[in-house]
Amino acid sequence: MLINKWWICLLALIIGAAAGYGYAKTKVSRSYTATATLSVAHNYAQLGQASRQNIGASAYDLVQSDILLQTTIRDLISDSAITKHAQKRVHFSTGDIDVNSPANSVLINITAHNSSSHRAVRIVNALARSTRRLLPEVLPAAGNVVVAKKATSTVQVSGPSSKRYAMIGGLALFVITAFLLLWKDIKDKLK
Repeated sequence: MLINKWWICLLALIIGAAAGYGYAKTKVSRSYTATATLSVAHNYAQLGQASRQNIGASAYDLVQSDILLQTTIRDLISDSAITKHAQKRVHFSTGDIDVNSPANSVLINITAHNSSSHRAVRIVNALARSTRRLLPEVLPAAGNVVVAKKATSTVQVSGPSSKRYAMIGGLALFVITAFLLLWKDIKDKLK
């Protein structure tokens, strides 16, 4: 019976696969992430000669001080006058941004998440400009702020696998169609 009606089963398989694929594509969401990297160091010019002698200002000590300063800088960028200044240029919430520093590094990564790649880049660039302009005023110990890497955008796609849903949809409709065809055939033979 199924061999005689193969075209019905094939049609059901194709329709089920298309329905599963279409369903998976409607559930896919795209999230864009933009990241810029800043380099911030102490303002060594403001360290007096006495201060340098008291802390034994070797290059290692100065770099370690810079690394310890990163926590304060991250907090200032995340929620302070710097953020408010950037929000005047581009509206965003503090939940849209993430500021972190790689371990044992003087670099700071500013990341923004948004449904638009252009907007995510604008948020990061506004925060980077505000940081470069205001951080030395807010935290005098911070020296020159350099944008080491400008904002770049990447896309993250999340949702169900369209291949998996197409296969499940196709097989499900194929099995249902085969069952109904066999059921009809058995029902006709019993009469």
